[in-house]
Amino acid sequence: MKLRVLQVFSFALLLLLTQGYFVYAESTAISPNIISYFPDDEWTATTPEEQGMTSSILDEMMQFIDDSDAPIQGLVVTRNGYIVKEQYWNYNTENSTHHIFSCTKSFTSTLIGIAIKEGFIDNVSQRVLDFFPEMTIENMDSRKGNMTLEHVLTMTTGLDWNEWNISYTHPDNMYNQMFSSPNPVQFFLNLPTAYDPGTHWVYTTGASHLLSAIIQQVTNMTTRDFAEEYLFEPLNMTIGGWNNDAQGINNGGTQLYVTVRTMAKLGLLCLNNGTWDGNKILTEEYVTQASTSHVYAQPDFNYGYQWWIDPTHDLYSARGSEGQYVFVSPEYNVVVAITARADEAGEDISETILTYIQQSLTDGFGGRLEILQIVAVAAIVLCVAVVAVLYKYRS
Repeated sequence: MKLRVLQVFSFALLLLLTQGYFVYAESTAISPNIISYFPDDEWTATTPEEQGMTSSILDEMMQFIDDSDAPIQGLVVTRNGYIVKEQYWNYNTENSTHHIFSCTKSFTSTLIGIAIKEGFIDNVSQRVLDFFPEMTIENMDSRKGNMTLEHVLTMTTGLDWNEWNISYTHPDNMYNQMFSSPNPVQFFLNLPTAYDPGTHWVYTTGASHLLSAIIQQVTNMTTRDFAEEYLFEPLNMTIGGWNNDAQGINNGGTQLYVTVRTMAKLGLLCLNNGTWDGNKILTEEYVTQASTSHVYAQPDFNYGYQWWIDPTHDLYSARGSEGQYVFVSPEYNVVVAITARADEAGEDISETILTYIQQSLTDGFGGRLEILQIVAVAAIVLCVAVVAVLYKYRS
Protein backbone atom coordinates (compact mmCIF):
# COMPACT_ATOMS: atom_id res chain seq x y z
CA MET A 1 0.00 0.00 0.00
CA LYS A 2 2.83 2.41 0.88
CA LEU A 3 4.49 1.63 -2.41
CA ARG A 4 1.31 2.42 -4.30
CA VAL A 5 0.88 5.73 -2.46
CA LEU A 6 4.48 6.65 -3.17
CA GLN A 7 4.03 5.91 -6.85
CA VAL A 8 0.88 8.02 -7.10
CA PHE A 9 2.38 10.89 -5.10
CA SER A 10 5.59 10.89 -7.13
CA PHE A 11 3.74 10.83 -10.41
CA ALA A 12 1.48 13.69 -9.32
CA LEU A 13 4.43 15.80 -8.15
CA LEU A 14 6.32 15.14 -11.38
CA LEU A 15 3.27 16.09 -13.42
CA LEU A 16 2.86 19.29 -11.37
CA LEU A 17 6.49 20.28 -11.88
CA THR A 18 6.35 19.57 -15.59
CA GLN A 19 3.11 21.49 -16.04
CA GLY A 20 4.50 24.39 -14.05
CA TYR A 21 7.57 24.45 -16.28
CA PHE A 22 5.57 24.89 -19.47
CA VAL A 23 2.96 27.24 -18.00
CA TYR A 24 5.66 29.51 -16.58
CA ALA A 25 7.64 29.42 -19.81
CA GLU A 26 4.57 30.34 -21.84
CA SER A 27 3.36 33.05 -19.48
CA THR A 28 6.68 34.87 -19.30
CA ALA A 29 7.67 34.64 -22.94
CA ILE A 30 7.37 37.80 -25.03
CA SER A 31 5.71 37.11 -28.34
CA PRO A 32 7.54 38.72 -31.27
CA ASN A 33 5.83 41.15 -33.62
CA ILE A 34 3.10 42.05 -31.13
CA ILE A 35 3.31 45.81 -30.64
CA SER A 36 0.48 47.46 -28.76
CA TYR A 37 2.08 50.85 -28.09
CA PHE A 38 2.86 53.45 -30.74
CA PRO A 39 4.34 56.87 -29.92
CA ASP A 40 2.68 60.07 -31.10
CA ASP A 41 3.58 63.54 -29.80
CA GLU A 42 5.30 61.96 -26.81
CA TRP A 43 7.20 58.69 -26.59
CA THR A 44 6.79 56.79 -23.35
CA ALA A 45 9.93 55.45 -21.73
CA THR A 46 9.86 52.46 -19.39
CA THR A 47 12.47 50.71 -17.30
CA PRO A 48 14.36 48.05 -19.23
CA GLU A 49 13.11 45.46 -16.74
CA GLU A 50 9.50 46.18 -17.72
CA GLN A 51 10.43 45.09 -21.24
CA GLY A 52 12.52 42.08 -20.27
CA MET A 53 15.94 43.74 -20.29
CA THR A 54 18.60 44.43 -17.67
CA SER A 55 19.33 48.03 -16.65
CA SER A 56 22.80 47.35 -15.32
CA ILE A 57 24.08 46.06 -18.66
CA LEU A 58 22.55 48.97 -20.56
CA ASP A 59 24.15 51.33 -18.02
CA GLU A 60 27.48 49.63 -18.72
CA MET A 61 26.85 50.25 -22.42
CA MET A 62 26.32 53.95 -21.80
CA GLN A 63 29.49 54.11 -19.70
CA PHE A 64 31.40 52.37 -22.49
CA ILE A 65 30.17 54.96 -25.00
CA ASP A 66 31.24 57.81 -22.72
CA ASP A 67 34.63 56.26 -22.03
CA SER A 68 35.29 55.51 -25.71
CA ASP A 69 35.01 59.15 -26.80
CA ALA A 70 33.27 57.83 -29.92
CA PRO A 71 31.53 60.62 -31.86
CA ILE A 72 28.01 59.34 -31.14
CA GLN A 73 25.35 62.00 -31.63
CA GLY A 74 22.26 60.15 -30.50
CA LEU A 75 21.02 56.69 -29.49
CA VAL A 76 17.49 55.33 -29.10
CA VAL A 77 16.81 51.76 -28.00
CA THR A 78 13.22 50.50 -28.03
CA ARG A 79 11.56 47.25 -27.15
CA ASN A 80 7.90 46.44 -27.74
CA GLY A 81 7.50 50.04 -28.91
CA TYR A 82 8.74 51.62 -25.67
CA ILE A 83 11.99 53.51 -25.24
CA VAL A 84 14.22 51.68 -22.80
CA LYS A 85 17.34 53.80 -23.33
CA GLU A 86 17.88 57.18 -24.99
CA GLN A 87 20.83 59.54 -24.87
CA TYR A 88 22.28 62.46 -26.84
CA TRP A 89 25.79 63.87 -26.96
CA ASN A 90 27.59 66.99 -28.18
CA TYR A 91 24.68 69.37 -27.53
CA ASN A 92 22.24 67.30 -29.60
CA THR A 93 18.68 66.69 -28.36
CA GLU A 94 15.73 64.54 -29.36
CA ASN A 95 14.71 67.36 -31.72
CA SER A 96 18.07 67.61 -33.53
CA THR A 97 18.03 66.46 -37.13
CA HIS A 98 20.99 64.60 -38.59
CA HIS A 99 22.28 63.81 -42.05
CA ILE A 100 21.60 60.07 -42.15
CA PHE A 101 23.51 59.44 -45.39
CA SER A 102 22.51 56.09 -46.93
CA CYS A 103 19.87 55.33 -44.29
CA THR A 104 17.90 57.55 -46.67
CA LYS A 105 17.67 54.54 -48.97
CA SER A 106 15.47 52.62 -46.53
CA PHE A 107 13.11 55.59 -46.24
CA THR A 108 12.89 55.71 -50.04
CA SER A 109 12.15 51.99 -50.21
CA THR A 110 9.37 52.46 -47.66
CA LEU A 111 7.90 55.21 -49.83
CA ILE A 112 7.90 52.84 -52.82
CA GLY A 113 5.95 50.38 -50.70
CA ILE A 114 3.48 53.10 -49.78
CA ALA A 115 3.11 54.10 -53.44
CA ILE A 116 2.23 50.48 -54.27
CA LYS A 117 -0.25 50.27 -51.40
CA GLU A 118 -1.88 53.55 -52.47
CA GLY A 119 -2.19 52.39 -56.10
CA PHE A 120 0.33 54.73 -57.72
CA ILE A 121 2.46 51.73 -58.70
CA ASP A 122 1.06 48.33 -59.66
CA ASN A 123 3.82 46.07 -58.35
CA VAL A 124 7.58 45.57 -58.24
CA SER A 125 7.51 43.63 -61.52
CA GLN A 126 6.80 46.77 -63.55
CA ARG A 127 9.53 47.57 -66.06
CA VAL A 128 11.51 50.64 -65.15
CA LEU A 129 11.55 52.30 -68.57
CA ASP A 130 7.74 52.22 -68.65
CA PHE A 131 7.83 54.90 -65.93
CA PHE A 132 9.73 57.23 -68.29
CA PRO A 133 8.05 56.93 -71.70
CA GLU A 134 9.14 60.45 -72.72
CA MET A 135 12.85 59.72 -72.29
CA THR A 136 15.12 58.67 -75.15
CA ILE A 137 17.47 56.16 -73.57
CA GLU A 138 20.99 55.52 -74.86
CA ASN A 139 22.74 52.14 -74.93
CA MET A 140 19.43 50.34 -75.22
CA ASP A 141 19.29 46.56 -75.31
CA SER A 142 16.82 43.88 -74.24
CA ARG A 143 18.45 43.53 -70.82
CA LYS A 144 17.92 47.18 -69.98
CA GLY A 145 14.39 46.95 -71.32
CA ASN A 146 13.68 44.05 -68.96
CA MET A 147 14.96 45.86 -65.85
CA THR A 148 12.15 45.95 -63.27
CA LEU A 149 11.39 47.99 -60.18
CA GLU A 150 12.48 45.04 -58.04
CA HIS A 151 15.88 45.04 -59.73
CA VAL A 152 16.26 48.69 -58.76
CA LEU A 153 15.14 48.01 -55.18
CA THR A 154 17.67 45.19 -54.79
CA MET A 155 20.53 47.02 -56.57
CA THR A 156 20.72 44.36 -59.27
CA THR A 157 19.98 46.63 -62.24
CA GLY A 158 22.75 45.18 -64.38
CA LEU A 159 23.88 48.68 -65.36
CA ASP A 160 27.60 49.45 -65.53
CA TRP A 161 28.01 51.29 -62.23
CA ASN A 162 30.80 51.46 -59.64
CA GLU A 163 30.87 54.09 -56.90
CA TRP A 164 33.31 52.21 -54.66
CA ASN A 165 36.36 52.24 -56.92
CA ILE A 166 37.12 55.96 -56.44
CA SER A 167 36.85 58.11 -53.33
CA TYR A 168 33.57 59.98 -52.91
CA THR A 169 35.63 63.15 -52.62
CA HIS A 170 36.89 62.74 -56.19
CA PRO A 171 34.87 64.34 -59.02
CA ASP A 172 35.31 61.18 -61.14
CA ASN A 173 33.43 59.05 -58.66
CA MET A 174 30.38 57.78 -60.54
CA TYR A 175 27.99 59.17 -57.92
CA ASN A 176 29.55 62.62 -58.36
CA GLN A 177 29.43 62.32 -62.13
CA MET A 178 25.74 61.49 -61.98
CA PHE A 179 24.76 64.31 -59.64
CA SER A 180 26.87 66.92 -61.39
CA SER A 181 25.07 66.19 -64.65
CA PRO A 182 22.09 68.36 -65.67
CA ASN A 183 19.77 65.33 -65.57
CA PRO A 184 20.99 62.64 -63.13
CA VAL A 185 18.16 60.19 -63.92
CA GLN A 186 18.92 60.40 -67.63
CA PHE A 187 22.61 59.90 -66.83
CA PHE A 188 21.83 56.73 -64.90
CA LEU A 189 19.46 55.20 -67.42
CA ASN A 190 21.89 55.95 -70.27
CA LEU A 191 24.57 53.72 -68.73
CA PRO A 192 25.46 50.61 -70.72
CA THR A 193 24.31 47.24 -69.45
CA ALA A 194 27.02 45.06 -67.91
CA TYR A 195 24.95 42.12 -66.57
CA ASP A 196 21.54 40.57 -66.87
CA PRO A 197 19.27 42.33 -64.35
CA GLY A 198 18.87 40.37 -61.15
CA THR A 199 22.15 38.45 -61.44
CA HIS A 200 24.76 40.76 -59.89
CA TRP A 201 24.53 42.99 -56.81
CA VAL A 202 26.41 46.28 -57.04
CA TYR A 203 26.09 49.04 -54.46
CA THR A 204 24.22 51.67 -56.46
CA THR A 205 23.12 55.00 -55.01
CA GLY A 206 22.03 55.87 -58.54
CA ALA A 207 19.39 53.13 -58.30
CA SER A 208 18.13 54.57 -55.01
CA HIS A 209 17.79 57.98 -56.63
CA LEU A 210 15.93 56.40 -59.54
CA LEU A 211 13.36 55.15 -57.00
CA SER A 212 12.77 58.73 -55.89
CA ALA A 213 12.35 59.80 -59.53
CA ILE A 214 9.77 57.04 -60.03
CA ILE A 215 7.81 58.24 -56.99
CA GLN A 216 7.78 61.78 -58.37
CA GLN A 217 6.83 60.51 -61.82
CA VAL A 218 3.82 58.43 -60.71
CA THR A 219 2.46 60.76 -58.00
CA ASN A 220 3.05 64.17 -59.60
CA MET A 221 4.42 65.19 -56.21
CA THR A 222 7.95 65.65 -54.99
CA THR A 223 9.16 62.67 -53.02
CA ARG A 224 9.28 64.84 -49.92
CA ASP A 225 5.70 66.07 -50.37
CA PHE A 226 4.55 62.49 -50.91
CA ALA A 227 6.45 61.42 -47.80
CA GLU A 228 4.96 64.25 -45.75
CA GLU A 229 1.41 63.18 -46.61
CA TYR A 230 1.76 59.41 -46.38
CA LEU A 231 4.60 58.78 -43.90
CA PHE A 232 6.04 61.72 -42.01
CA GLU A 233 2.77 63.26 -40.83
CA PRO A 234 0.92 60.01 -40.00
CA LEU A 235 3.86 58.89 -37.83
CA ASN A 236 4.58 62.39 -36.49
CA MET A 237 8.17 62.20 -37.77
CA THR A 238 10.48 65.19 -37.47
CA ILE A 239 12.24 66.07 -40.72
CA GLY A 240 14.91 68.62 -41.51
CA GLY A 241 16.19 69.04 -45.05
CA TRP A 242 16.16 66.70 -48.03
CA ASN A 243 18.41 67.76 -50.88
CA ASN A 244 17.31 67.81 -54.54
CA ASP A 245 19.11 67.09 -57.78
CA ALA A 246 19.28 69.53 -60.69
CA GLN A 247 15.79 68.46 -61.81
CA GLY A 248 14.24 69.09 -58.37
CA ILE A 249 14.04 65.39 -57.44
CA ASN A 250 14.79 64.59 -53.80
CA ASN A 251 17.93 62.48 -53.49
CA GLY A 252 16.67 58.93 -53.00
CA GLY A 253 19.97 57.59 -51.72
CA THR A 254 21.31 60.14 -49.24
CA GLN A 255 21.07 63.71 -47.91
CA LEU A 256 17.89 63.26 -45.85
CA TYR A 257 17.98 64.90 -42.40
CA VAL A 258 15.84 63.44 -39.61
CA THR A 259 15.88 62.94 -35.83
CA VAL A 260 17.04 59.74 -34.17
CA ARG A 261 13.48 59.13 -33.00
CA THR A 262 12.27 59.41 -36.60
CA MET A 263 14.77 56.74 -37.58
CA ALA A 264 13.52 54.53 -34.76
CA LYS A 265 9.92 55.08 -35.88
CA LEU A 266 10.79 53.81 -39.35
CA GLY A 267 12.19 50.66 -37.77
CA LEU A 268 9.13 50.27 -35.55
CA LEU A 269 6.80 50.64 -38.54
CA CYS A 270 8.61 47.83 -40.34
CA LEU A 271 8.80 45.73 -37.17
CA ASN A 272 5.02 45.93 -37.01
CA ASN A 273 4.67 44.82 -40.64
CA GLY A 274 3.70 48.22 -42.02
CA THR A 275 0.87 48.99 -39.58
CA TRP A 276 0.99 51.96 -37.23
CA ASP A 277 -1.49 52.05 -34.35
CA GLY A 278 -4.10 50.22 -36.41
CA ASN A 279 -3.48 52.20 -39.60
CA LYS A 280 -1.98 50.30 -42.53
CA ILE A 281 0.78 52.50 -43.93
CA LEU A 282 2.14 49.87 -46.31
CA THR A 283 1.37 46.20 -46.82
CA GLU A 284 2.78 43.35 -44.77
CA GLU A 285 3.75 41.64 -48.02
CA TYR A 286 5.97 44.56 -49.03
CA VAL A 287 7.64 44.76 -45.59
CA THR A 288 8.31 41.02 -45.73
CA GLN A 289 9.91 41.31 -49.16
CA ALA A 290 11.86 44.42 -48.18
CA SER A 291 13.37 42.68 -45.15
CA THR A 292 14.03 39.34 -46.90
CA SER A 293 17.33 38.34 -48.50
CA HIS A 294 17.11 38.66 -52.28
CA VAL A 295 20.76 38.64 -53.20
CA TYR A 296 24.19 38.12 -51.62
CA ALA A 297 25.82 41.52 -51.12
CA GLN A 298 29.07 41.07 -49.20
CA PRO A 299 30.46 38.91 -46.37
CA ASP A 300 27.89 38.60 -43.54
CA PHE A 301 25.24 40.55 -45.45
CA ASN A 302 22.55 39.97 -48.02
CA TYR A 303 20.35 42.67 -49.49
CA GLY A 304 16.60 43.24 -49.56
CA TYR A 305 14.69 46.28 -50.79
CA GLN A 306 17.25 48.94 -49.79
CA TRP A 307 17.73 47.19 -46.43
CA TRP A 308 20.81 45.22 -45.35
CA ILE A 309 19.95 41.71 -44.19
CA ASP A 310 22.00 39.92 -41.51
CA PRO A 311 20.74 36.32 -41.66
CA THR A 312 23.11 35.11 -38.95
CA HIS A 313 21.63 37.36 -36.26
CA ASP A 314 18.10 37.66 -37.68
CA LEU A 315 18.52 41.43 -38.10
CA TYR A 316 17.92 43.86 -40.90
CA SER A 317 19.24 47.37 -40.95
CA ALA A 318 19.52 50.73 -42.63
CA ARG A 319 23.16 51.79 -42.81
CA GLY A 320 24.71 55.15 -43.58
CA SER A 321 28.24 56.53 -43.69
CA GLU A 322 29.90 57.78 -40.51
CA GLY A 323 27.86 55.52 -38.23
CA GLN A 324 24.17 56.07 -39.03
CA TYR A 325 22.04 52.99 -38.33
CA VAL A 326 18.56 51.63 -37.85
CA PHE A 327 18.66 48.04 -36.58
CA VAL A 328 15.47 45.97 -36.51
CA SER A 329 15.25 42.66 -34.63
CA PRO A 330 11.90 40.94 -35.24
CA GLU A 331 12.87 38.07 -32.95
CA TYR A 332 13.11 40.34 -29.89
CA ASN A 333 10.87 43.28 -30.87
CA VAL A 334 13.90 45.57 -30.64
CA VAL A 335 14.70 48.66 -32.71
CA VAL A 336 17.97 50.57 -32.30
CA ALA A 337 18.68 53.91 -33.97
CA ILE A 338 22.12 55.54 -33.93
CA THR A 339 23.55 58.72 -35.39
CA ALA A 340 27.25 59.56 -35.27
CA ARG A 341 30.08 61.33 -37.03
CA ALA A 342 32.45 58.38 -37.15
CA ASP A 343 34.64 59.44 -40.07
CA GLU A 344 37.86 57.90 -38.71
CA ALA A 345 38.80 54.22 -38.49
CA GLY A 346 37.76 52.66 -35.19
CA GLU A 347 35.22 55.33 -34.30
CA ASP A 348 32.18 53.28 -35.31
CA ILE A 349 31.21 51.31 -32.17
CA SER A 350 27.79 50.16 -33.31
CA GLU A 351 28.71 46.46 -33.14
CA THR A 352 29.75 46.82 -29.51
CA ILE A 353 26.52 48.65 -28.75
CA LEU A 354 24.56 45.77 -30.28
CA THR A 355 26.53 43.28 -28.19
CA TYR A 356 25.58 45.08 -24.98
CA ILE A 357 21.93 45.16 -26.04
CA GLN A 358 22.01 41.46 -26.86
CA GLN A 359 23.54 40.70 -23.47
CA SER A 360 20.87 42.76 -21.75
CA LEU A 361 18.21 40.69 -23.47
CA THR A 362 19.88 37.45 -22.44
CA ASP A 363 20.04 38.65 -18.84
CA GLY A 364 16.52 39.96 -19.10
CA PHE A 365 15.41 36.41 -19.66
CA GLY A 366 18.04 35.05 -17.30
CA GLY A 367 15.87 34.96 -14.19
CA ARG A 368 13.15 33.11 -16.03
CA LEU A 369 15.62 30.69 -17.57
CA GLU A 370 17.21 29.97 -14.19
CA ILE A 371 13.83 29.13 -12.67
CA LEU A 372 12.96 26.89 -15.58
CA GLN A 373 16.31 25.16 -15.27
CA ILE A 374 15.72 24.58 -11.55
CA VAL A 375 12.32 23.07 -12.26
CA ALA A 376 13.81 20.81 -14.90
CA VAL A 377 16.58 19.62 -12.56
CA ALA A 378 14.05 19.04 -9.78
CA ALA A 379 11.96 16.90 -12.11
CA ILE A 380 14.99 14.83 -13.09
CA VAL A 381 16.07 14.37 -9.46
CA LEU A 382 12.56 13.29 -8.53
CA CYS A 383 12.50 10.75 -11.33
CA VAL A 384 15.81 9.28 -10.15
CA ALA A 385 14.58 9.15 -6.56
CA VAL A 386 11.35 7.40 -7.53
CA VAL A 387 13.20 4.82 -9.59
CA ALA A 388 15.61 4.19 -6.70
CA VAL A 389 12.81 3.74 -4.18
CA LEU A 390 10.84 1.45 -6.48
CA TYR A 391 13.95 -0.61 -7.11
CA LYS A 392 14.57 -0.91 -3.35
CA TYR A 393 11.01 -2.04 -2.64
CA ARG A 394 10.98 -4.55 -5.46
CA SER A 395 14.31 -6.02 -4.47
